[in-house]
Amino acid sequence: MKKKLIVDILMFILILLEFSRLFTGALIHELIGITLLILVIINLILNKNYILNIFEAKYNAKNTIMLIINALLICSFILTSTFGILSSEETLTFLNIHNLNIIKLHKILGYLSLIIVGAHLGINFNAMFGKITKLIKNNIVNSLEIIIIILGFYSSIKVDLIKHIIGEYGFGIKEGNIIISTLEYLSIILMLTIITNFIYKRIGDKRNER
Repeated sequence: MKKKLIVDILMFILILLEFSRLFTGALIHELIGITLLILVIINLILNKNYILNIFEAKYNAKNTIMLIINALLICSFILTSTFGILSSEETLTFLNIHNLNIIKLHKILGYLSLIIVGAHLGINFNAMFGKITKLIKNNIVNSLEIIIIILGFYSSIKVDLIKHIIGEYGFGIKEGNIIISTLEYLSIILMLTIITNFIYKRIGDKRNER
């Protein structure tokens, strides 16, 4: 369990840093990407029991959504890494096929992965943070969630998230510094986490009402 937690935390930190390519430079960006791919493989190995029992498990609406998001997360990481390797400028240049469409797909999938990470955290929110949120008063938790959603919405506009997803921009406009950039993307992920968790809980509540 501790190994999984350490791997998850490392992946989350590296994912945030990947969106600060203009501050870290191409070399660091690629090294982080390679490290992320290794961590994804380690994560899959650590979760091999879950993967092996996928077809034997019984599924309801919530479990099905969790399975789909987990599958999308793995696929997005693998495809983003693959297209990143095929457009490498510093580390694996011998694999670079010099195709602008590959670069574009790498960037689009990178931003789609950001959304999927937020959704993944949202469906696992109670398991990860349930004990902590129970220790805090509901009005404080609600206030924090509202603040995060506002900050996340503001950041998504500031970084032109939608335009990145449809491939109109690169990894960002160089403004501020790496700390500000990281906090902006962190707020976007947390915003998506809160929204996903809210919807995910409503699905469970509706089923309980039947």
